[in-house]
Amino acid sequence: MFDYIPDDILKSFTTFYEKEDIWQIHSGDYWLTIFLYKEDQIGSNKDLPKYNDIKKGYLELVNKYLNPVIKEIHLTFDSKENFEKKFGGSWYDYYH
Repeated sequence: MFDYIPDDILKSFTTFYEKEDIWQIHSGDYWLTIFLYKEDQIGSNKDLPKYNDIKKGYLELVNKYLNPVIKEIHLTFDSKENFEKKFGGSWYDYYH
């Protein structure tokens, strides 16, 4: 087991899904934030099956590379629109 998911594995995973309505995917040990482009996309899209597929795929990576084995990934949604409007496009401000 690793203490982290190797960068190349994680990058491959996120790049596979970052298309169409998904702007970016950010991850931590036990969470994912999926950034869509517009705020109004969140309500209408968040229950689509593909997001559950992303969550399940990430859970498999976490359980393969991290300890302890977990049963659930916390999934949240945000938007590029919100990121730029409220945080001025700064990841530092977003996460602090």
